[in-house]
Amino acid sequence: MKKNNVAIVGNVTGNDASILNNMLSAEGMSNLYTITLYGADGQPEQEALKDALDDCMEEDVDIDSIVCLPLALTPHKAVRHALEDDSATILPVTISDETRYITVEQEDIQKKATLLELCLKRDLSILMPRIAIISSDSENTDVIKKMQEDDTNIFGPFPGEILETEGIRAFDALIIVGKENKTEEYIKSLSQKPSIILLTGIAAPIVATEPNNIYEALALVTEVAKNRIVYDFPLKNPLPKLFVEKKEDGDKARYAKKKGGFDPAAHKRENVTYNTKAPTEEKQVEES
Repeated sequence: MKKNNVAIVGNVTGNDASILNNMLSAEGMSNLYTITLYGADGQPEQEALKDALDDCMEEDVDIDSIVCLPLALTPHKAVRHALEDDSATILPVTISDETRYITVEQEDIQKKATLLELCLKRDLSILMPRIAIISSDSENTDVIKKMQEDDTNIFGPFPGEILETEGIRAFDALIIVGKENKTEEYIKSLSQKPSIILLTGIAAPIVATEPNNIYEALALVTEVAKNRIVYDFPLKNPLPKLFVEKKEDGDKARYAKKKGGFDPAAHKRENVTYNTKAPTEEKQVEES
């Protein structure tokens, strides 16, 4: 079984350090994980993150995923700064207990919804994700209708009060629209554990977490790395087309065969005579 090679960026101290030591010393756990620490020796966190990302991209260094402990910058901005890339495909998805959500501006709803849907399919192995849009602005209705016409499982817009109902359980993720929306604060107030931020839209699976939550972060980043392998594998070498349209294959021998009933000549055995005449009444009497 291949080990899960995880890079941890940041100084692991306190409860996180004891959890990590207990995991690696537990029977069987050392065979599942290989942990590499970046920034534990006092290296600036931004430099440590850049080194971890560089090693993750290198084929010679076997690192599958990255766990970031608290950063001075927000995780997606820190990664963009480390990569020296301002790519808009890097999307932070916050996971708070069983709730997954992103926050977007009105003009970015469609683009971010596409990235979120891919994250749910590829990273979290949710094949047909249902996404709810929470917004109090009626101007978003036209954009949502357009996305629904494209056969995406987008629903809404809903008011923030839907979080207080059982109907919210029908959705796999939420899109919270607008900076003034108080929905995110309400979700955090309900959470019993520190939230985890999954960065999607980048080659390496990256998870950022708060202190005392390193176990959940390792579990999530390991799951994401495995899900990506399963999702990407059949897309690398797709099966060839197993059928050809008749008009494109008209000269094939199988289309040139005569259509009809049973052909005795084609199935005739050697030294066998077929009697195709029905017996007369006299012959039937003699045989009886």
